[in-house]
Formats: sequence, C-alpha cells, structure tokens
Amino acid sequence: ATSAAEIWTKLSERYEGKGKQTIAYLIGELFRGTLSDESSMETQLNAMRQKSYVLKSLGQPLDDTLVAVAMVISLPSSYSTLR
Repeated sequence: ATSAAEIWTKLSERYEGKGKQTIAYLIGELFRGTLSDESSMETQLNAMRQKSYVLKSLGQPLDDTLVAVAMVISLPSSYSTLR
C-alpha cells in the first residue's frame, strides 16, 4: 500500500468485512440487542450508531428513523415509559 486511500481500503476489508453476511450480522445486532443499565447508555447508543455507519460504508445505509426504532426497542425495561 502506497497511499492513504489504499491503506484505508485494506484496513476496511480486513476489519469491517464485506458482503451480505456482514451486513446481515450488523442488522441483527442492531435489532436483537438489548441495552444494559450496567453500562453507560451513551456508550451503548454510540455503538449502535457506529454499526449503522459501518452498514452505510458497506453500501447498506439504514434510514435514521429505522436506527432510532432499533434504539428504542433495545432499551432496558427501566426505560419502559419511552417505548
């Protein structure tokens, strides 16, 4: 790799993966996960947002409303008034 773009491409392929299997895994993580009261809510929500950014970089962007729905349904029971 001789340029920053080539290095970025190699890193992306190595650590983010490509293809439908990775996309399916990330979408599953977004919609099946449950957030925890034991960890910072901000950190957990940021991790969900990161998954949506990775999906976008893989050519499978999700609408912000859909990501927001995934966040709401993942909230722990202590946040039940928000559901």
